[in-house]
Amino acid sequence: MLSILEIFAVSQGIVGIRGVFSNKFLAMSKKGKLHASARFTDDCKFKERFQENSYNTYASAIYKTEKTGREWYVALNKRGKAKRGCSPRVKPQHISTHFLPRFKQSEQPELSFTVTVPEKNKRPPHLVKPKVPLPAPRKKPNTVKYRLKFRFG
Repeated sequence: MLSILEIFAVSQGIVGIRGVFSNKFLAMSKKGKLHASARFTDDCKFKERFQENSYNTYASAIYKTEKTGREWYVALNKRGKAKRGCSPRVKPQHISTHFLPRFKQSEQPELSFTVTVPEKNKRPPHLVKPKVPLPAPRKKPNTVKYRLKFRFG
C-alpha cells in the first residue's frame, strides 16, 4: 500500500511523482540520490520516456553529468533500494530503470480470501441410542481466512 505512486504531468514530457499515502514527492538531489520532498520543487521534475519494450524511464529534468551530458535516471536495485542516478551503471537500457505504469483501479484490491476446508466423513460409533434426545450440534463450515502478505526482495 505504501508503494503506490501517482504520476502527474507538469508540462509536455515532464512529470512529477507523488506517494499517495505519504503525500510526498520523489526528488533527486544534485548528488544523484533519490529522496522524498514535502514540497514540489525543480528537483521533483522528471523526463518521462516511453521505451520500445512498453516500459517507461524517468530521468531528472535538471541534473545530468556535466562532461558527457548523460542523464541521471531513477533506478532500483534487486532489493528495491534506490540507486544513485549519477552512477555510470544507471543507463536507460538497464533493467533497473524500467517501470511499468498501472492505471488507477476503480475498486479496492481484495487483500484476503476465504477457503472452506472439506470435512472428513466420520463413521458413527455403534452405540446404544440415549433415552433423552440430545440437541443436534450446529454445523458450521470450516472456513479459514487468509490475508495476503506483501514481501519485497
